[in-house]
Amino acid sequence: MPLQQIWHLIEARYGGFSPQLQRAARFVRENPQEVALQSMRHIAGRVGVSPATMTRLIQALEIGTWEAFQTIHRQWLTEGKRGVFSGPADRVIADARKPGAEDLLLESMAHLDGLNLETTLGPQMRAPLRKAAALIALAPTVAIAGLRSSFPVAYGLHYALSLFLAGTVLMPGAGGALLDGLHHLRPGAVLIVISISPYSRETVTLAQLAHEAGCTVVGITDGPLSPIAQVADIALIARTDSPSHLASLVGLMAVAQALAMLVLARAGDGALEAMRHREAMFETTSAYLPSQD
Repeated sequence: MPLQQIWHLIEARYGGFSPQLQRAARFVRENPQEVALQSMRHIAGRVGVSPATMTRLIQALEIGTWEAFQTIHRQWLTEGKRGVFSGPADRVIADARKPGAEDLLLESMAHLDGLNLETTLGPQMRAPLRKAAALIALAPTVAIAGLRSSFPVAYGLHYALSLFLAGTVLMPGAGGALLDGLHHLRPGAVLIVISISPYSRETVTLAQLAHEAGCTVVGITDGPLSPIAQVADIALIARTDSPSHLASLVGLMAVAQALAMLVLARAGDGALEAMRHREAMFETTSAYLPSQD
């Protein structure tokens, strides 16, 4: 079992754990290197729980023994030395030397993205999506931020909302100016932040500062234990498994599209009027090619 699968199990079952198991699970998720190198008794002491609690956690994750659990972490540690991107890339390149490799890689991507989509838009996501949409629809300002691979999701969500929702702002990330955009954020504003592992330091800092400033933070991220989920008022969790060197964006884009749709549904006739005004502007500037219908 790869370590990423253990992380998925932790995230999926975290809500059902006792407070002590949650403390242990959070430490394991956030400190994989220490788990790889230290004894179970040492880890239990660091967490502030009994060794028996660590044993119950391992059983809850369907791992037989601490030794097996630690072996998985040690394997991850060895692979991790090759880099967060170069490690997976090395596996792709190695697999590409096998007969029929490209077809297998594409099949693996299709399979994983199907699971990403199915898991992300499952029944557990509906309540937080509705709650986030209700807050966004009424907010005077909706700021959206995402850097690096998360930027396409941030831009797509901004574009979808800006077609009908006044006060939608894409936070500037170019030139290291992301934190400069804090002047957009006043108490009552909503900040939507998108970040997945490896988490952007600036994005996490922005979320923390916005929270302290009295804004509502909606996080679109890859797990309930991510630093974005920890600071967010509402966390929208997307699965991001990928056989390639970058995490999949399919689940993240699905969350963004679902969120925009629910905000539109709540905005009603006012949204239609705003959208028709934008369409008239597009027509005036010939922004799009004529329809072929």
